Amino acid sequence: MFDSIAALMHQGGIVMYPMLLASVVCVAVVLERLYFYMRLETGGDRFRARLLVLLREGKRREALDWLKSLRGPVPAMAAEGIEEWDDGLAAAEAAMASRARREVPHLRRYLGILDTTYSGAPLVGLLGTITGMMGTFRVVALHLSKDPQADTSGITMGIGEALTATATGISIAVVCLVFYNMFQEWQEGQMDACEAVAADILEVIAESTSRTKA
Repeated sequence: MFDSIAALMHQGGIVMYPMLLASVVCVAVVLERLYFYMRLETGGDRFRARLLVLLREGKRREALDWLKSLRGPVPAMAAEGIEEWDDGLAAAEAAMASRARREVPHLRRYLGILDTTYSGAPLVGLLGTITGMMGTFRVVALHLSKDPQADTSGITMGIGEALTATATGISIAVVCLVFYNMFQEWQEGQMDACEAVAADILEVIAESTSRTKA
């Protein structure tokens, strides 16, 4: 395996080293983001149903304790809204909106690395291919200048080796793009869940306020 990697690095030229570093960093980012997102509460139907039952039964302290035992923007935002319950609908809405905004950078952390690698890896690979082909043609030209009858069949192998850099860059870009889009979807899903849960909480607060006034 290591021999194959070493051979690939040799074929692709010097640009393979920054691409190797980028690929290692991207693997680390992907693993970290998978671990991060897998631990978050998604705010699905079961979550919303339990939260509504607790709030409508007046068990706000129990709801807060439960929410604070969970991870992610959805329970954190919901807890902020419940803590502002007594200050009214507007205060609860503002608190939840503020918390949701503060959670976005945590959801997007390190995604810029995947985005940059996706954009840059093919260009770096193309640069490696161009420089490799330039080197190949230079060697062929040197041989022909010494002997016009020299065998130039090796140029095909040289071009094939030069294309290794482009193929590697595109491969890295494809992997980064897949995971970047997946994490983007998960981030949007978290924000959508925040909106839905916030609407539920505001509805219960409005109901409670109406009963109190009545």
